Formats: sequence, C-alpha cells, structure tokens
Amino acid sequence: MISRLPAPESLAAVPFVRALPAILRRAAPFGVAVAAALLVRHLVIEPATIAHACDPAPWAGACAMRTLIVHGFSTQGIGWAAFAAGLAATALRSRRLAQAALALGGGGLVLYSFTPSAFGALLGMLVLVREPGSPAQASANSASPPRKTTA
Repeated sequence: MISRLPAPESLAAVPFVRALPAILRRAAPFGVAVAAALLVRHLVIEPATIAHACDPAPWAGACAMRTLIVHGFSTQGIGWAAFAAGLAATALRSRRLAQAALALGGGGLVLYSFTPSAFGALLGMLVLVREPGSPAQASANSASPPRKTTA
C-alpha cells in the first residue's frame, strides 16, 4: 500500500503548521546556546592540555574563566537558573523569560546539569508554544456544554 503525502495547501491550513516558523524563531536561542555550550565544553573544559596547564594556578589569567565555568556546572548553577527562569516564565507568561529558560536549559544540558536544565527548558518551551489568548476565555470555552452532533 503506497500512501501519498498530503498536499501542501492542506498542510498550510493546519494551525500548528502555520505557527511553526514563529515557534522556531522563538526557539532559536536554544540552538545558539547549545552550540556555544558545545564549543565551551570541547574547546575549554575537556582538553587535557588545558586542564593540566590550569592545575597549578586555577585562578590565574585565562584559567580563572575555566575555573568559574567548571564551578558553575559542578554546582549545577546554570540548571537551577534555567529552572528558575522557567518557573518565572510560566507564572508570568513571559516569552522573554521563556526564551531565557530555553537558552539556559540548552546550555545546562550540554554542560552536565541535566535535571534542572531539562525542567527549565521544558517550562520555557511550554510558554513559547502556548497560543496567545486570555485564560478566562479558555476556561469559559471549556465550561460550555457539548453540542449535539447527531440529528
């Protein structure tokens, strides 16, 4: 059985497909943060030569930046910041805080702060994909009685 793909015109009528470019634009900070965190992880944190060079004096010169980054993910600071931003974004329905939670969560996922970063990124994404509208309108619509569909 060969199935055909739906026509592009029919896909364009689906509300989620119409909203997808805006959702991806709002989620772009996640991709940028993940890319930056990957660069930091593989160029600054993990190379053994840099680690050995910074062992004698971890707070001297450029090693101070590396030491701060290592301390940040050893205490899971970036993950807790993502979680706090996600909670604030959810409570305030703020898209800016949601983008911050998503970006911090992406960086934290790469930099070893998995659990709080994942929750923060998810809370941020939930705010970003939520359709704009008043909560009162949504609750009023859900309280209406079902329509009769049979004759």
